[in-house]
Amino acid sequence: MHWIDWLVLVAFLGYTIWDGTRHGKESENIEGFFLANRSMPWWAMGLSVMATQASAITFIGTTGQAYVEDMKFVQIYLAVPFAMIILCMTLVPFFNKLQNFSAYEVLEERFGLSTRLFTSFLFLMSRGLGLGIIIAAPSYVLAVLLNLPLSTTILIIGITATLYTMVGGISGVIRTDVKQMAVMMFGLAFCFFWIHYQLPPEVNFSDSLYLAGTLGKLDALDISFDISEKYNIWTGVFAALFLMLSYFGTDQSQVQRYLTAKSLNDARKSLLLSAYAKVPMQFFILLLGVMLYVFYIFGPAPITFHSTDPVAEGEQTQIAGEMLQKEYETTYLNRKEAALALLDNQTSENAQAFRKADRRLNEVRESELERQEKITESSRNDTNYILPYFILHEIPIGIIGLIVAGIFAAALSSIDSELNALATISIVDWYKRLDSEDRSAKWYLRSSRFTTVLWGLLATGAALALGETRSIIELVNKIGSYFYGSILGVFVLLLWVKRANGVGALTGLISGMVTVFLFDRFFEHPETGSWQLILPWQETPEGFTKAIEYLWLNPVGTTVVVIVGVTVSMFWDQISDKSLR
Repeated sequence: MHWIDWLVLVAFLGYTIWDGTRHGKESENIEGFFLANRSMPWWAMGLSVMATQASAITFIGTTGQAYVEDMKFVQIYLAVPFAMIILCMTLVPFFNKLQNFSAYEVLEERFGLSTRLFTSFLFLMSRGLGLGIIIAAPSYVLAVLLNLPLSTTILIIGITATLYTMVGGISGVIRTDVKQMAVMMFGLAFCFFWIHYQLPPEVNFSDSLYLAGTLGKLDALDISFDISEKYNIWTGVFAALFLMLSYFGTDQSQVQRYLTAKSLNDARKSLLLSAYAKVPMQFFILLLGVMLYVFYIFGPAPITFHSTDPVAEGEQTQIAGEMLQKEYETTYLNRKEAALALLDNQTSENAQAFRKADRRLNEVRESELERQEKITESSRNDTNYILPYFILHEIPIGIIGLIVAGIFAAALSSIDSELNALATISIVDWYKRLDSEDRSAKWYLRSSRFTTVLWGLLATGAALALGETRSIIELVNKIGSYFYGSILGVFVLLLWVKRANGVGALTGLISGMVTVFLFDRFFEHPETGSWQLILPWQETPEGFTKAIEYLWLNPVGTTVVVIVGVTVSMFWDQISDKSLR
């Protein structure tokens, strides 16, 4: 990057630290540190909720996914408006009435301390694992963008977020999230504008959409019912509804936002902001990925957006790479000519020729990725490097620094929220609840800040140990799906099953987690239709693929927890009645 871009980036990081830490004086006790003394305006909470979820994973991974595939990923967000309305009618007033610190405090009164601790432990596990990925994922890309060692970018992100979260608490987190959201959206909007501006004069926006539609890039809805498919309308509206209800309704990083509200109406309005804005925002980010694809139909594109080191290649593999490169260049020109011919004369023959050239180009790309896999002896994928490549090679000097700052902002806005939530659960649900000593408010405040630093160091260390993954946004959602359905099931028992007791809730929760693990290990052979349970230490037989996609693990977990919880509670009540007689 140019020194001007570096100056913009350093200025942004400096401002973020200053802005986050200057609110530290508002945190005189743990209520101020964790809940901002319940004084935050609804619009700030709403933007913070969106910023927390719109992480660098969304910024980078979603655009890349739309580039490589299509826009069907938007379907999993169709459930967000429904989830927000349900939560505004159920859990939000429930939490607001109790004025609690954490989402899991409420479980103890009905189901006992064991259920509260185990549920909060599952949260610590899920978010602790996810936080390492949230730090690592953008760090790999930023290392390429900034030409820095990977460990350096991880440390910058991890330490920056930990510092201002430790000092400023939830107030600093929410207020910095608002500014980070603005920088993020500017970066996305500018990229979208610049793509359109850089297209050939004879290609307008409607032409871009026509070309994308011809290739199926604008496909956003799939009405077929198939639980082995990741993205269809049933997965998005039904299975993802359980994920969204649990994420926004029982995940401390989200619940903590509306626990800071001045009133119940403010808490509801903060969630409804996401209900109205989330799907359009996600659609826009995916459309940006599609427009990038159209841009590289006419602009110079590399065969892959993240190549191997030539030094690591042998003579034979270098020759194979050169042959693929020549074929790629020829096919690339053929596709460009086919696209212009189609825009000039929109016939079915021209459309077929354009699709054929595009298909061949992607086959060459896949061959190159396979060649790189053999060289590196590891999985290779450039999905997460597509947008960064465009930023680095196409965006003007000065704006590059601001957009890279937007990627940093996206990363920080998710990390700070998770750190604060992890510290809240560690202190409120574990340390403060189990501590027999009568401690002062300052003691718990110091402990909260120490715990924030501890989680920051653990997450940063985990990020240093992690490797790259094919789709960072899918991986985070999948980790959540292992836990969210079962946790949601416990809250369903709490709110709507009067006969449920602590034994039933805890047994149901454990059963839900075990069932989710087993369901995720079922594989199906597409030709024979046979299913087979394959444990992690067993090798997957050739031809078998996952029988159930990860989003369906959420309703499975919830259903098992409720059924087992109700059954065990009734059985336990019968045993108790007999023993009393």
